[in-house]
Amino acid sequence: MHRASRREPSVARRARRRAWGVFLPALSAATLCAASAVGGDALNSSDQPRKDTDAQKPGAHNEFNIVPAAGGTTDIGIGGGYFIGLTRTAPGVVPYVWDLESAGFITFAHASGDGFEVPYQDLYVDFTVPRFLGSPMWLEVRPEYSWETTLNYNGLGNASTAVPPQGAQAKYFMYGRLHPYLPVDLRWRILDHLAGHAGMTFEQSWLQVAKTSKLALDQTTGTPEVKKLIGSFAPQGVATLIYGAQWDNRDSEVSTHRGMFHTIDVKLSPGDASMPELRYRYAEFTANARAFVPIWGDRIVLAVRVVGDALLGSPPFYELSRFNDGFQTYAIGGLYGVRGVPAQRYYGKLKVFENAEVRTELASFHALGHKVVFGVTGFFDGGRVWADTTAQPDLDGRGLGFKYGVGGGVRFQSGSTFVLRADIAYSPDATPVGGYVAAGQMF
Repeated sequence: MHRASRREPSVARRARRRAWGVFLPALSAATLCAASAVGGDALNSSDQPRKDTDAQKPGAHNEFNIVPAAGGTTDIGIGGGYFIGLTRTAPGVVPYVWDLESAGFITFAHASGDGFEVPYQDLYVDFTVPRFLGSPMWLEVRPEYSWETTLNYNGLGNASTAVPPQGAQAKYFMYGRLHPYLPVDLRWRILDHLAGHAGMTFEQSWLQVAKTSKLALDQTTGTPEVKKLIGSFAPQGVATLIYGAQWDNRDSEVSTHRGMFHTIDVKLSPGDASMPELRYRYAEFTANARAFVPIWGDRIVLAVRVVGDALLGSPPFYELSRFNDGFQTYAIGGLYGVRGVPAQRYYGKLKVFENAEVRTELASFHALGHKVVFGVTGFFDGGRVWADTTAQPDLDGRGLGFKYGVGGGVRFQSGSTFVLRADIAYSPDATPVGGYVAAGQMF
Protein backbone atom coordinates (compact mmCIF):
# COMPACT_ATOMS: atom_id res chain seq x y z
CA MET A 1 0.00 0.00 0.00
CA HIS A 2 1.10 3.60 -0.48
CA ARG A 3 2.41 5.62 2.41
CA ALA A 4 -0.81 7.55 2.88
CA SER A 5 -2.78 4.43 3.75
CA ARG A 6 -0.13 2.49 5.60
CA ARG A 7 -0.40 2.06 9.34
CA GLU A 8 2.19 1.60 12.04
CA PRO A 9 3.13 -1.87 13.27
CA SER A 10 0.55 -3.12 15.69
CA VAL A 11 2.33 -2.65 19.04
CA ALA A 12 3.79 0.75 18.20
CA ARG A 13 0.51 2.00 16.76
CA ARG A 14 -1.50 1.09 19.83
CA ALA A 15 1.08 2.48 22.22
CA ARG A 16 0.88 5.89 20.55
CA ARG A 17 -2.89 6.01 20.97
CA ARG A 18 -3.05 5.41 24.68
CA ALA A 19 -2.41 8.10 27.25
CA TRP A 20 -0.54 5.45 29.22
CA GLY A 21 1.72 2.71 28.40
CA VAL A 22 5.25 1.57 27.93
CA PHE A 23 5.17 -1.78 26.22
CA LEU A 24 8.00 -4.14 27.14
CA PRO A 25 8.24 -6.42 24.10
CA ALA A 26 11.48 -8.07 25.16
CA LEU A 27 9.85 -9.68 28.19
CA SER A 28 7.36 -11.98 26.52
CA ALA A 29 6.50 -12.89 22.95
CA ALA A 30 5.38 -16.05 21.17
CA THR A 31 4.45 -16.97 17.61
CA LEU A 32 2.08 -19.73 16.60
CA CYS A 33 2.36 -20.75 12.95
CA ALA A 34 -0.04 -22.86 10.91
CA ALA A 35 1.72 -23.65 7.63
CA SER A 36 -0.26 -23.98 4.44
CA ALA A 37 0.52 -24.91 0.87
CA VAL A 38 0.27 -21.31 -0.29
CA GLY A 39 3.60 -20.14 -1.75
CA GLY A 40 5.37 -16.77 -1.43
CA ASP A 41 7.22 -14.86 1.27
CA ALA A 42 5.73 -14.35 4.72
CA LEU A 43 6.41 -11.29 6.84
CA ASN A 44 9.69 -11.69 8.67
CA SER A 45 9.77 -10.24 12.20
CA SER A 46 13.46 -10.93 12.71
CA ASP A 47 15.99 -8.11 12.43
CA GLN A 48 18.65 -10.56 11.24
CA PRO A 49 18.95 -11.37 7.50
CA ARG A 50 18.39 -14.94 6.50
CA LYS A 51 18.77 -16.97 3.34
CA ASP A 52 15.85 -17.05 0.95
CA THR A 53 15.20 -20.79 0.92
CA ASP A 54 11.92 -22.62 0.39
CA ALA A 55 12.13 -24.02 3.94
CA GLN A 56 12.09 -20.46 5.26
CA LYS A 57 8.95 -19.42 3.38
CA PRO A 58 5.99 -20.33 5.61
CA GLY A 59 2.49 -20.04 4.23
CA ALA A 60 -0.46 -18.37 5.91
CA HIS A 61 -0.09 -18.46 9.67
CA ASN A 62 -1.10 -16.77 12.93
CA GLU A 63 1.25 -14.72 15.10
CA PHE A 64 0.42 -14.46 18.79
CA ASN A 65 2.04 -11.98 21.20
CA ILE A 66 1.47 -11.34 24.87
CA VAL A 67 3.39 -8.43 26.37
CA PRO A 68 3.36 -6.76 29.79
CA ALA A 69 3.09 -2.98 29.96
CA ALA A 70 4.17 -0.36 32.47
CA GLY A 71 4.26 3.40 32.57
CA GLY A 72 2.44 6.52 33.70
CA THR A 73 2.57 10.27 34.09
CA THR A 74 2.35 12.84 36.86
CA ASP A 75 -1.29 13.33 35.79
CA ILE A 76 -2.55 9.75 36.20
CA GLY A 77 0.05 8.01 38.38
CA ILE A 78 2.05 4.87 37.73
CA GLY A 79 0.63 1.52 36.69
CA GLY A 80 0.79 -1.58 34.57
CA GLY A 81 -1.19 -3.84 32.34
CA TYR A 82 -0.99 -6.13 29.35
CA PHE A 83 -1.05 -6.29 25.57
CA ILE A 84 -2.30 -9.36 23.65
CA GLY A 85 -2.26 -9.61 19.87
CA LEU A 86 -3.31 -12.26 17.36
CA THR A 87 -2.39 -11.50 13.74
CA ARG A 88 -3.21 -13.51 10.63
CA THR A 89 -0.51 -13.20 7.96
CA ALA A 90 -0.24 -14.68 4.46
CA PRO A 91 2.32 -14.63 1.65
CA GLY A 92 2.06 -11.49 -0.45
CA VAL A 93 -0.34 -9.76 1.96
CA VAL A 94 1.15 -6.62 3.54
CA PRO A 95 1.02 -5.95 6.44
CA TYR A 96 -1.36 -8.81 7.38
CA VAL A 97 -4.77 -10.36 6.63
CA TRP A 98 -6.35 -9.23 9.91
CA ASP A 99 -5.27 -8.24 13.38
CA LEU A 100 -7.07 -8.79 16.70
CA GLU A 101 -5.61 -7.27 19.83
CA SER A 102 -6.52 -6.24 23.34
CA ALA A 103 -4.84 -4.23 26.06
CA GLY A 104 -5.66 -3.17 29.58
CA PHE A 105 -4.02 -0.71 31.93
CA ILE A 106 -4.56 0.54 35.47
CA THR A 107 -2.70 3.22 37.44
CA PHE A 108 -2.23 3.97 41.13
CA ALA A 109 -1.43 7.24 42.87
CA HIS A 110 -1.06 8.45 46.43
CA ALA A 111 -4.40 9.66 47.75
CA SER A 112 -4.87 12.98 49.53
CA GLY A 113 -5.12 11.12 52.83
CA ASP A 114 -3.54 7.77 53.62
CA GLY A 115 -3.32 4.97 51.09
CA PHE A 116 -3.69 4.91 47.33
CA GLU A 117 -6.36 5.61 44.73
CA VAL A 118 -6.96 4.37 41.19
CA PRO A 119 -7.02 7.40 38.87
CA TYR A 120 -7.21 5.54 35.57
CA GLN A 121 -8.53 2.27 34.13
CA ASP A 122 -8.61 1.41 30.44
CA LEU A 123 -9.48 -1.72 28.46
CA TYR A 124 -9.99 -2.15 24.73
CA VAL A 125 -10.33 -4.77 21.99
CA ASP A 126 -9.29 -3.83 18.45
CA PHE A 127 -10.09 -5.63 15.19
CA THR A 128 -8.38 -4.44 11.98
CA VAL A 129 -8.75 -5.61 8.37
CA PRO A 130 -6.30 -3.83 5.98
CA ARG A 131 -8.16 -5.03 2.86
CA PHE A 132 -11.82 -4.89 3.80
CA LEU A 133 -13.99 -6.90 1.37
CA GLY A 134 -10.90 -7.50 -0.75
CA SER A 135 -10.50 -3.80 -1.56
CA PRO A 136 -7.66 -1.41 -0.57
CA MET A 137 -9.72 -0.08 2.34
CA TRP A 138 -8.64 -0.27 5.97
CA LEU A 139 -11.40 -1.20 8.49
CA GLU A 140 -10.93 -0.77 12.22
CA VAL A 141 -13.42 -1.50 15.02
CA ARG A 142 -12.31 -0.82 18.59
CA PRO A 143 -14.70 -1.13 21.57
CA GLU A 144 -13.16 0.44 24.67
CA TYR A 145 -13.89 1.05 28.35
CA SER A 146 -12.28 3.83 30.41
CA TRP A 147 -12.81 5.11 33.94
CA GLU A 148 -10.96 8.24 35.04
CA THR A 149 -11.56 9.27 38.65
CA THR A 150 -9.26 12.30 39.07
CA LEU A 151 -9.98 14.48 36.05
CA ASN A 152 -9.17 18.17 36.50
CA TYR A 153 -11.61 21.03 36.16
CA ASN A 154 -10.26 24.43 37.20
CA GLY A 155 -12.88 26.45 35.37
CA LEU A 156 -13.61 27.51 31.81
CA GLY A 157 -11.38 29.64 29.64
CA ASN A 158 -7.76 30.66 29.41
CA ALA A 159 -7.85 32.76 32.60
CA SER A 160 -9.05 30.00 34.95
CA THR A 161 -7.14 29.63 38.19
CA ALA A 162 -5.70 26.60 39.98
CA VAL A 163 -5.83 28.31 43.40
CA PRO A 164 -8.65 26.79 45.49
CA PRO A 165 -10.71 28.92 47.87
CA GLN A 166 -9.85 28.80 51.56
CA GLY A 167 -11.19 25.68 53.23
CA ALA A 168 -11.88 23.81 49.97
CA GLN A 169 -11.72 20.02 50.01
CA ALA A 170 -8.65 18.24 48.65
CA LYS A 171 -10.49 17.20 45.45
CA TYR A 172 -12.17 20.55 44.88
CA PHE A 173 -10.89 20.68 41.28
CA MET A 174 -11.61 17.02 40.42
CA TYR A 175 -14.41 14.92 38.98
CA GLY A 176 -14.77 11.40 37.58
CA ARG A 177 -16.01 9.99 34.30
CA LEU A 178 -16.77 6.41 33.25
CA HIS A 179 -17.17 6.10 29.49
CA PRO A 180 -17.38 3.04 27.23
CA TYR A 181 -16.64 3.98 23.63
CA LEU A 182 -17.16 2.33 20.24
CA PRO A 183 -15.48 3.77 17.10
CA VAL A 184 -15.69 2.30 13.60
CA ASP A 185 -13.28 3.73 11.02
CA LEU A 186 -12.81 3.06 7.30
CA ARG A 187 -9.79 4.46 5.40
CA TRP A 188 -8.92 4.41 1.71
CA ARG A 189 -6.27 5.72 -0.70
CA ILE A 190 -7.19 8.68 -2.90
CA LEU A 191 -3.83 9.44 -4.52
CA ASP A 192 -0.22 8.68 -3.71
CA HIS A 193 0.40 10.03 -0.17
CA LEU A 194 -3.25 11.16 0.10
CA ALA A 195 -5.93 9.16 1.93
CA GLY A 196 -9.47 9.73 3.14
CA HIS A 197 -11.43 8.23 5.99
CA ALA A 198 -14.97 8.09 7.34
CA GLY A 199 -16.41 6.55 10.45
CA MET A 200 -18.82 6.72 13.32
CA THR A 201 -18.57 6.57 17.09
CA PHE A 202 -20.80 6.13 20.11
CA GLU A 203 -19.77 7.04 23.64
CA GLN A 204 -21.79 6.76 26.85
CA SER A 205 -20.71 8.74 29.93
CA TRP A 206 -21.49 8.58 33.61
CA LEU A 207 -20.10 11.53 35.58
CA GLN A 208 -19.12 11.56 39.25
CA VAL A 209 -19.28 15.17 40.44
CA ALA A 210 -19.11 16.09 44.13
CA LYS A 211 -21.62 18.75 45.18
CA THR A 212 -18.86 20.86 46.74
CA SER A 213 -16.52 20.64 43.73
CA LYS A 214 -15.60 23.54 41.45
CA LEU A 215 -17.46 21.88 38.59
CA ALA A 216 -20.71 21.52 40.54
CA LEU A 217 -20.51 25.07 41.86
CA ASP A 218 -19.94 26.49 38.37
CA GLN A 219 -22.97 24.58 37.10
CA THR A 220 -25.25 25.90 39.85
CA THR A 221 -23.87 29.39 40.62
CA GLY A 222 -21.89 30.35 37.50
CA THR A 223 -22.79 33.00 34.95
CA PRO A 224 -25.37 32.12 32.27
CA GLU A 225 -22.50 31.60 29.80
CA VAL A 226 -20.70 29.18 32.15
CA LYS A 227 -23.89 27.25 32.93
CA LYS A 228 -24.62 26.89 29.22
CA LEU A 229 -21.13 25.57 28.45
CA ILE A 230 -21.16 23.03 31.30
CA GLY A 231 -24.64 21.63 30.70
CA SER A 232 -26.03 18.56 32.45
CA PHE A 233 -24.33 15.90 34.59
CA ALA A 234 -27.00 13.26 33.81
CA PRO A 235 -25.93 10.04 32.06
CA GLN A 236 -25.37 10.96 28.45
CA GLY A 237 -24.65 9.40 25.10
CA VAL A 238 -22.91 11.01 22.13
CA ALA A 239 -23.10 9.59 18.59
CA THR A 240 -20.85 11.15 15.94
CA LEU A 241 -20.02 10.90 12.26
CA ILE A 242 -16.38 11.55 11.35
CA TYR A 243 -14.84 12.50 7.99
CA GLY A 244 -11.29 13.44 7.14
CA ALA A 245 -8.27 13.38 4.87
CA GLN A 246 -4.54 13.02 5.43
CA TRP A 247 -1.33 13.73 3.51
CA ASP A 248 1.60 11.54 4.55
CA ASN A 249 5.02 11.34 2.90
CA ARG A 250 7.09 10.53 6.01
CA ASP A 251 10.03 8.18 5.72
CA SER A 252 8.83 6.32 8.85
CA GLU A 253 5.62 6.36 10.89
CA VAL A 254 7.41 5.24 14.07
CA SER A 255 10.40 7.61 14.25
CA THR A 256 10.35 10.15 11.42
CA HIS A 257 13.44 11.88 10.03
CA ARG A 258 11.97 13.72 7.04
CA GLY A 259 8.63 14.43 5.42
CA MET A 260 5.22 15.77 6.41
CA PHE A 261 2.02 14.40 7.90
CA HIS A 262 -1.06 16.63 7.76
CA THR A 263 -4.66 15.79 8.68
CA ILE A 264 -8.01 17.55 8.51
CA ASP A 265 -10.96 16.05 10.39
CA VAL A 266 -14.62 16.94 10.79
CA LYS A 267 -16.76 15.39 13.51
CA LEU A 268 -20.55 15.86 13.57
CA SER A 269 -22.90 14.96 16.42
CA PRO A 270 -26.52 15.12 15.18
CA GLY A 271 -28.03 15.08 18.66
CA ASP A 272 -31.09 16.97 19.84
CA ALA A 273 -31.73 18.76 23.14
CA SER A 274 -35.18 17.15 23.26
CA MET A 275 -33.58 13.69 23.39
CA PRO A 276 -32.04 13.17 26.87
CA GLU A 277 -30.08 10.12 25.68
CA LEU A 278 -28.48 12.00 22.74
CA ARG A 279 -28.81 15.65 23.72
CA TYR A 280 -25.57 17.07 22.26
CA ARG A 281 -25.66 18.65 18.83
CA TYR A 282 -22.30 20.03 17.72
CA ALA A 283 -19.49 19.97 15.16
CA GLU A 284 -15.73 19.79 15.63
CA PHE A 285 -13.11 20.86 13.09
CA THR A 286 -9.46 19.90 13.59
CA ALA A 287 -6.38 20.73 11.51
CA ASN A 288 -3.13 19.00 12.47
CA ALA A 289 0.09 19.85 10.57
CA ARG A 290 3.41 18.07 11.21
CA ALA A 291 6.77 18.63 9.52
CA PHE A 292 10.10 16.85 10.01
CA VAL A 293 13.32 18.50 8.82
CA PRO A 294 16.73 16.77 9.01
CA ILE A 295 19.38 19.14 10.34
CA TRP A 296 22.31 16.72 10.34
CA GLY A 297 21.36 13.59 8.44
CA ASP A 298 19.30 11.28 10.62
CA ARG A 299 21.20 12.22 13.77
CA ILE A 300 19.51 15.59 14.44
CA VAL A 301 15.94 16.29 13.32
CA LEU A 302 13.65 19.26 13.91
CA ALA A 303 10.04 18.08 14.39
CA VAL A 304 7.22 20.64 14.50
CA ARG A 305 3.47 20.26 14.96
CA VAL A 306 0.74 22.94 14.88
CA VAL A 307 -2.85 22.07 15.86
CA GLY A 308 -6.07 24.06 15.64
CA ASP A 309 -9.36 22.74 17.04
CA ALA A 310 -12.81 24.38 17.02
CA LEU A 311 -16.07 23.18 18.57
CA LEU A 312 -19.35 24.70 17.35
CA GLY A 313 -22.78 24.18 18.84
CA SER A 314 -23.40 22.48 22.19
CA PRO A 315 -20.74 19.84 22.96
CA PRO A 316 -20.43 18.10 26.35
CA PHE A 317 -18.16 20.13 28.61
CA TYR A 318 -15.43 17.46 28.85
CA GLU A 319 -14.80 17.82 25.10
CA LEU A 320 -13.64 21.40 25.75
CA SER A 321 -10.33 20.11 27.15
CA ARG A 322 -9.60 17.77 24.21
CA PHE A 323 -8.78 17.87 20.51
CA ASN A 324 -9.60 15.33 17.83
CA ASP A 325 -6.50 13.51 16.56
CA GLY A 326 -8.53 10.40 15.78
CA PHE A 327 -8.44 9.48 19.46
CA GLN A 328 -9.60 12.36 21.63
CA THR A 329 -6.62 13.54 23.68
CA TYR A 330 -5.99 16.52 25.92
CA ALA A 331 -4.76 19.74 24.30
CA ILE A 332 -3.33 22.43 26.61
CA GLY A 333 -1.75 19.96 29.00
CA GLY A 334 -0.99 16.27 29.29
CA LEU A 335 1.04 13.63 27.52
CA TYR A 336 0.20 14.56 23.91
CA GLY A 337 -0.61 18.27 24.24
CA VAL A 338 1.36 21.01 26.00
CA ARG A 339 3.67 19.07 28.30
CA GLY A 340 4.29 20.47 31.78
CA VAL A 341 0.75 21.83 31.98
CA PRO A 342 -1.48 19.37 33.91
CA ALA A 343 -3.92 17.41 31.76
CA GLN A 344 -7.43 18.92 31.51
CA ARG A 345 -6.09 22.19 32.95
CA TYR A 346 -7.74 24.48 30.36
CA TYR A 347 -11.22 24.13 28.83
CA GLY A 348 -12.46 25.99 25.76
CA LYS A 349 -14.25 25.63 22.45
CA LEU A 350 -11.28 27.05 20.53
CA LYS A 351 -7.72 25.74 20.94
CA VAL A 352 -4.44 26.42 19.19
CA PHE A 353 -1.13 24.88 20.24
CA GLU A 354 2.28 23.87 18.92
CA ASN A 355 5.01 21.38 19.73
CA ALA A 356 8.62 21.82 18.62
CA GLU A 357 11.25 19.14 19.26
CA VAL A 358 14.92 18.76 18.42
CA ARG A 359 15.44 14.99 18.28
CA THR A 360 18.88 13.43 18.28
CA GLU A 361 20.28 9.94 17.76
CA LEU A 362 23.54 9.77 19.71
CA ALA A 363 24.46 6.10 19.92
CA SER A 364 23.32 2.64 18.85
CA PHE A 365 23.93 -0.86 20.14
CA HIS A 366 22.38 -4.34 20.02
CA ALA A 367 20.37 -5.78 22.91
CA LEU A 368 18.10 -8.85 23.05
CA GLY A 369 18.44 -9.38 19.32
CA HIS A 370 17.41 -5.84 18.34
CA LYS A 371 19.24 -2.71 17.31
CA VAL A 372 18.66 -0.05 19.96
CA VAL A 373 19.15 3.65 19.17
CA PHE A 374 19.62 6.10 22.05
CA GLY A 375 18.95 9.81 21.76
CA VAL A 376 17.94 12.89 23.68
CA THR A 377 15.23 15.42 22.83
CA GLY A 378 14.67 19.05 23.77
CA PHE A 379 11.22 20.58 23.31
CA PHE A 380 9.07 23.67 23.64
CA ASP A 381 5.26 23.39 23.69
CA GLY A 382 2.76 26.22 23.88
CA GLY A 383 -0.80 27.24 23.18
CA ARG A 384 -4.00 28.95 24.22
CA VAL A 385 -7.74 28.28 24.58
CA TRP A 386 -10.83 30.46 24.24
CA ALA A 387 -13.90 29.49 26.25
CA ASP A 388 -16.40 30.12 23.45
CA THR A 389 -16.57 31.22 19.84
CA THR A 390 -17.62 34.69 21.00
CA ALA A 391 -15.42 36.98 23.09
CA GLN A 392 -15.46 36.13 26.80
CA PRO A 393 -12.85 38.38 28.44
CA ASP A 394 -13.99 37.46 31.95
CA LEU A 395 -13.13 33.82 31.21
CA ASP A 396 -10.18 34.22 28.83
CA GLY A 397 -8.48 37.42 29.97
CA ARG A 398 -7.42 40.22 27.68
CA GLY A 399 -3.71 39.55 27.22
CA LEU A 400 -1.76 37.07 25.14
CA GLY A 401 -2.36 34.34 27.72
CA PHE A 402 0.19 31.97 26.20
CA LYS A 403 0.55 28.69 28.15
CA TYR A 404 3.80 26.82 27.65
CA GLY A 405 6.04 23.99 28.76
CA VAL A 406 9.74 23.51 28.14
CA GLY A 407 11.89 20.47 28.84
CA GLY A 408 13.74 17.48 27.54
CA GLY A 409 13.90 13.74 27.60
CA VAL A 410 15.48 10.55 26.34
CA ARG A 411 14.47 8.19 23.56
CA PHE A 412 15.20 4.49 23.06
CA GLN A 413 14.19 2.96 19.73
CA SER A 414 14.22 -0.84 19.56
CA GLY A 415 14.24 -2.27 16.05
CA SER A 416 11.98 -0.45 13.60
CA THR A 417 8.67 -0.60 15.47
CA PHE A 418 9.10 0.58 19.07
CA VAL A 419 10.12 3.85 20.72
CA LEU A 420 10.27 4.51 24.45
CA ARG A 421 10.24 8.14 25.56
CA ALA A 422 10.69 9.71 28.98
CA ASP A 423 10.19 13.47 29.32
CA ILE A 424 10.35 16.09 32.06
CA ALA A 425 8.73 19.48 31.47
CA TYR A 426 8.63 22.76 33.36
CA SER A 427 5.69 25.11 33.07
CA PRO A 428 4.36 27.95 35.22
CA ASP A 429 1.30 25.69 35.58
CA ALA A 430 3.35 22.62 36.63
CA THR A 431 3.43 21.39 40.25
CA PRO A 432 6.47 21.50 40.21
CA VAL A 433 7.26 19.68 36.94
CA GLY A 434 5.48 17.29 34.63
CA GLY A 435 6.87 13.80 34.08
CA TYR A 436 5.89 11.41 31.29
CA VAL A 437 6.93 7.86 30.40
CA ALA A 438 5.24 6.41 27.35
CA ALA A 439 5.67 4.41 24.17
CA GLY A 440 5.89 6.21 20.85
CA GLN A 441 7.10 9.64 19.79
CA MET A 442 5.11 12.71 20.84
CA PHE A 443 3.84 13.07 17.24
